[in-house]
Amino acid sequence: MSSSGCDRSDGCILMRTDDNATGVTTLTLNKPEKFNILTWDMLEALQKQLNEIADEEAVKVLIIGASGKAFSSGHDLGEVQTNTHELFKKCSEVMMSLNTLPQPVIAMVQGIATAAGCQLVASCDLAVASDNATFGVSGINLGMFCSTPAVALSRSVGPKQSMQMLLTGNLISAHEALSYGLINKVVPQKDLHSDTIELAVSISGKSNFAIRLGKKMFYKQLQCSNLKDAYSFATEQIVNNIQHHDAKRGIQEFLGRTTSVEKK
Repeated sequence: MSSSGCDRSDGCILMRTDDNATGVTTLTLNKPEKFNILTWDMLEALQKQLNEIADEEAVKVLIIGASGKAFSSGHDLGEVQTNTHELFKKCSEVMMSLNTLPQPVIAMVQGIATAAGCQLVASCDLAVASDNATFGVSGINLGMFCSTPAVALSRSVGPKQSMQMLLTGNLISAHEALSYGLINKVVPQKDLHSDTIELAVSISGKSNFAIRLGKKMFYKQLQCSNLKDAYSFATEQIVNNIQHHDAKRGIQEFLGRTTSVEKK
């Protein structure tokens, strides 16, 4: 069973759909006539939903998509001029919330994803893009280095590729983004939704405890100052994981299957 809706107070600029059968929730940026720009209101709506989803055990995977021809062209330049500090601070909070959200987040990208739109893709744990998608951090073309998008981009893409995108402002194709490591998969536009859902369901069917522990562990070990500390932390996490009933059941079922095969 699926349910959908939006917060009427924001004019439905962000749509939410829940598939209760699979545990997959989709948030859809819904300002297609403005290329789904990340206005203050859009960021507020995203933050509100992320705060709610973080506390929902029933949500196992989150997809962030967009309506229309574009994923997101980034910030509203008018707002950038009038509400500079608060806007970028709000945007940074949303991006950090994606990182700390217990559930894995998948970007579902079509058309352009530029500046903060590209930052949003880079901030997600995984990304699937249509073959017509393009990516860029093009602020430099307007005399602005994309400093905040650079934070997410440099943690998703290698330094040479990141700097080339940031310094030239050039757009890259979906296949280039795949080779850079910015996205996980390129699919035909007609298959974008179904392939993204397929990826999400392949994750949502796994142990919820293990998935949540794994996401948190993955990013925290990257912050360790040396390899020894990373392995020490990872050891604690895997020992904790093995004590959970999901892992105990999985191990026993595997051993049972192995024993059965050996007896044949």
